[in-house]
Amino acid sequence: MLFKKKSQKETIPEEIDEEKEKAKKLFYQDNFDKNTFITSTIFNKSDTYKAPFPIRLTKEQLTFKYNPDFLKDFLIKDNSGVYSLKQEIVDRQGGVIKDLVNQLTKSVVAQKHVTISLPIRIFEPRSMLERYTDWFCFAPDILEKAAKCEDNLETFKYVIIFSLSAIFRSTEQLKPLNPLLGETYQCEWEDGSKFYIEHISHDPPISRIYITSSKNLYIVSGYINMELGGILKAMIKNAFQMIPKGKITVYFPQKKQTVSFQLPKINLGGALYGQRFIYFYDHMKFEDTDNNLKAVIAFANSTKELKKKRIHDIYGKIFKYNYTPKDLEKPFYIESIPFKPFPAKNEDVITEITGSWLENIQFDGKEAFSIKESNPPSLNPSDNPLPSDSRYREDKIWLKHSFDNKDFGKVFEGYAQSWKLGLEAQQRYEKELRKEYEKKNKTKNKKK
Repeated sequence: MLFKKKSQKETIPEEIDEEKEKAKKLFYQDNFDKNTFITSTIFNKSDTYKAPFPIRLTKEQLTFKYNPDFLKDFLIKDNSGVYSLKQEIVDRQGGVIKDLVNQLTKSVVAQKHVTISLPIRIFEPRSMLERYTDWFCFAPDILEKAAKCEDNLETFKYVIIFSLSAIFRSTEQLKPLNPLLGETYQCEWEDGSKFYIEHISHDPPISRIYITSSKNLYIVSGYINMELGGILKAMIKNAFQMIPKGKITVYFPQKKQTVSFQLPKINLGGALYGQRFIYFYDHMKFEDTDNNLKAVIAFANSTKELKKKRIHDIYGKIFKYNYTPKDLEKPFYIESIPFKPFPAKNEDVITEITGSWLENIQFDGKEAFSIKESNPPSLNPSDNPLPSDSRYREDKIWLKHSFDNKDFGKVFEGYAQSWKLGLEAQQRYEKELRKEYEKKNKTKNKKK
């Protein structure tokens, strides 16, 4: 066998062996799921073999259930952000710095390459790919309306609503699991519309998305390059800056209209200790180059119009913009909000955008969408996904079991940590293989 085979007796810890029959049902008795992300080379070298093989999660366990009262679990402080009220989350982050320092010390003492791994307890049992789907969950409701508009400006407005409608769900405080290179996730809405996402690059961390309407009314495509601010800076400031670089494009086949946008930056405070909080900052940009439409939306005091406003308030404008060939050649994503984000001439401004990403979206003072009164349609994992689907990750499976089975929570959390370390070792191993391959190719090309 490729993998070291262990008996059930060896696999199950003594404290729950025989005594906890229910727990036994959560284990594989022989070997891996055929869709495992780890190879025998790494499995046999790492500590992963100390953890048992988990069985697959059921579809019910895989389905993320949206809570309509989601925001009631948070305290909104208008001057600093959205804070978690769940003591369990605060407790989970306790001792994180100590863990990281211990890992660093051991690596230095052993004169090994320094690798730091965040403890599994601060993660939720979902991959970042699954978390990304949260931002696009209103697609069937909002984009179907956009597709049916005769007026291009109204369609443009609906895309703005779509982009803002669900970003509040990023206030979830537990960290999603980092996606593995080649990992995919497939899910669909009740109306048959489908969502596909794949992690195509590890450094930089890029994921590509593709959404198709069941009625061929819209197609959403694009990528997110989720960059993280410096780790050292984050440890000093106790805050992570997450920057979702990229471009999301919404195409309406029947109207032949295309609208593209970029997402705002995210500040996650209390990242390592203390109470966690979150808010969005900087800006979003929207473009419809065929119809000479452009919009900029500012966040968190980034423009004079937001000074002395609440940190979750937004301000923006839709305006006319004559795109030149040079404009179309420039990279779409803009790192920071322009010094002068809005046109100097008032006659170029079409609509003023106000509201809050926690409350509502207004055009010229009229409410166009209420976030508090809108529930997203159900988004469920697909029945027959690719073998690379997030659902097959062993660290995610054990972490989910730890959340669902409190009696064995710590034991299962330990298994999840072992698998997390093994999968991280797998990623490093594959990275070295790619480097070796590139080096050999360069040598061959030079000889030619």
